[in-house]
Amino acid sequence: MFEEMKDGLENAMHTHGVAFASFGVTDARATRMHNHLGNVDDAPLDDDHIFRIASMTKPVVSVAALQLIARGDLALDQPMKDILPTLGETQVVRQQGDGLALEPLEQDITLQHLLTHTSGYAYDFHHALISELVAQGKLSGIASNDESFLNAPLVFQPGEDWEYGIGIDWVGKIIEAVSGVNLNQYVQENILQPLDMHHTSFSIADLDAAALVPLALRGDDGAMSDITELMPTVTDGPYLGGGGLYSNVGDYLKFMRMLLQGGQGPNGQILPDHMVASMFTNQIGDLQVKHMPSFNPMLAEGHGWFPGTSMKWGYGLMLNETDIAGRRSAGSGAWSGLYNTFFFIDRARDIAGVSMTQMLPVYNQAALDVFDTFEQSVFSACS
Repeated sequence: MFEEMKDGLENAMHTHGVAFASFGVTDARATRMHNHLGNVDDAPLDDDHIFRIASMTKPVVSVAALQLIARGDLALDQPMKDILPTLGETQVVRQQGDGLALEPLEQDITLQHLLTHTSGYAYDFHHALISELVAQGKLSGIASNDESFLNAPLVFQPGEDWEYGIGIDWVGKIIEAVSGVNLNQYVQENILQPLDMHHTSFSIADLDAAALVPLALRGDDGAMSDITELMPTVTDGPYLGGGGLYSNVGDYLKFMRMLLQGGQGPNGQILPDHMVASMFTNQIGDLQVKHMPSFNPMLAEGHGWFPGTSMKWGYGLMLNETDIAGRRSAGSGAWSGLYNTFFFIDRARDIAGVSMTQMLPVYNQAALDVFDTFEQSVFSACS
């Protein structure tokens, strides 16, 4: 399969100056393709290299939360203030004239809200009001390298709308409170180790730190600059459920294969089949996954997924409601990470793919073109 798509991927990478990328494809039985293109520090990219997968952490932590629900330790409609009282004290920020005003919660934040991005929590680089609070010095942004960004107010009352944000970071805190162990330990013991994902952790100390690939910033002129030193690694926390995992393509293929297998891993059932099905089921009703504008051009470019295609949210996954021509089937799950890592899971056609590079801003045209070429090549090879 890889030889059929290699030329197109190399051309897309060369056109945009993408130095390296890793690609993988799996079905429910086994890996169909796992290959690398390009060099890291003058050496070929290989199976042992580690990537920052950022928001591709969210599906993993969503599985962790669903495990606790299946065991009876959590409930989707449970007020989360019962577990973390802080979640009963947060407020909602509104535009008021030329300024901002805060109003109290009108209903409780539930686990359902947090898992589906309907809680009202937002990212500062995607939402104007949270971005303004950060600019005013009243709030820390997501790039603060600590947990202070969790102090953000909501941008609407829980359940009122859909807004991509920091809800899964709060889910991570809930998992810690309920399980009695830190998030890294819980995920290691209940997901990563049973799936033989030995290159994945919230702590770089668990991995080969020297294998962590460099991070680049793509300028407006297409030139790449190394910004690795601006992104400190995490060893002993905080472990952030919304974006803290280190991993690679080989390991993420194992996670996706478990979902294609209805929650079954090589060493036992990770998640009940009906819980896996719920991840691929619309959980936001008539609400829509929206275009995400950018308020920090270093971190993100504004992006809307497949304009004209209705998008919903399951648990940990964006879902396309209709077939996308030449690509994934209706009901497929997908998402991405801040450093331009991408994946899709098409259960109808029993195929999943993942691509990883390491650059900012997310959704820049170079990274999107490489991923688009990859996904189209996968479905062309499978047709």
